[in-house]
Amino acid sequence: MAYPHPPENKSAVRRAGMAFVDGAETNSDNDLIDAWRASHGYVINTFQAWIRGHIAKRSEAVEFAQRLKRRNTVIDKLRRKDSSGKPLIRDVTAMHDFAGCRMIFESIGDLQDFRRYLHSSSVMKNVEHEVRHDPDKYDYLKHPKPSGYRGIHDVFRHFPRGSKRREAKKPWDGLLVEVQYRTRAQHAWATAVEISDLLDGERTKFELQASERGQFFSLASEIIARRHENMHRAFIDLETSELERRLERLEKKLGILRRLELLRQFEVEDSLKEHNVLSIVRDTDHDFRLEVISFKTAAPAIAKATELEESGESVNAVYVRSENPKQLRSAYRNYFYDPIDFVKMIRAEVGSS
Repeated sequence: MAYPHPPENKSAVRRAGMAFVDGAETNSDNDLIDAWRASHGYVINTFQAWIRGHIAKRSEAVEFAQRLKRRNTVIDKLRRKDSSGKPLIRDVTAMHDFAGCRMIFESIGDLQDFRRYLHSSSVMKNVEHEVRHDPDKYDYLKHPKPSGYRGIHDVFRHFPRGSKRREAKKPWDGLLVEVQYRTRAQHAWATAVEISDLLDGERTKFELQASERGQFFSLASEIIARRHENMHRAFIDLETSELERRLERLEKKLGILRRLELLRQFEVEDSLKEHNVLSIVRDTDHDFRLEVISFKTAAPAIAKATELEESGESVNAVYVRSENPKQLRSAYRNYFYDPIDFVKMIRAEVGSS
């Protein structure tokens, strides 16, 4: 299977990224960023095979899927600045989530057990991939993000077996991949944020200072953590009952749960194959619908997702891969308008009024 190679001149990719940071990008810069992004399709393939092999050896129930970061999300990330106006990212080649693998577990115990296993010397001695950070660096279970995001991320540097021992290395050596670990409860929360932001044209997940919407989801995250996972990590001075009262007041004002409850879920599971482009489009009556475009291999799927984003035909298009369509639907519920788990968990705590 042919996968796109990364551009040979990495410095040129960095300069292209800086052009986007400065708002001075050209068509050539755009092509370089797209080529760099597309080259991570090979990394996704390597890691999905490695991780799936180890999932099969374990007793934990794990849902697994992969995705290539959306073109528009990459550009948006390059253009983001902190409150002082300083760019958050200056080196596009250091972005570690172009290639993403996601695992969803039944419990925090299962998540932590599997991650310890994957990091163990018995597993890592058989591969040359490298973990780039201290194990606690991206532990958002111990230290949730201000937005309420929870989960654990690992960033690996990709080295196919034998690549370090060859003089002529593969072009994909050293590219980065982000591996996400979430529980079902954490995934339900993250899905609801994505869907709600798309519905209302908001950017809650990227907020540097929380709006009332941001407060709603941050409170909801801590309530879910306390009620469903016995974890207290935020709002430590407040009783859970007070968090629920605050959330209910915000719901009466914002109606976020009501909007999520009324969604018509996209039922296109039968269309899913191993390589897919999920594309949310807006109809003439301004309603959203999901289109699934399936491919036999990765390269044309990656190219199609890029084409849809560049043309503006799609509100949200992404290349995703999974050998199990049901797991893909669950892992990327935001594309299927499926926030039902989140709604059920929150309604159980704050009531249905």
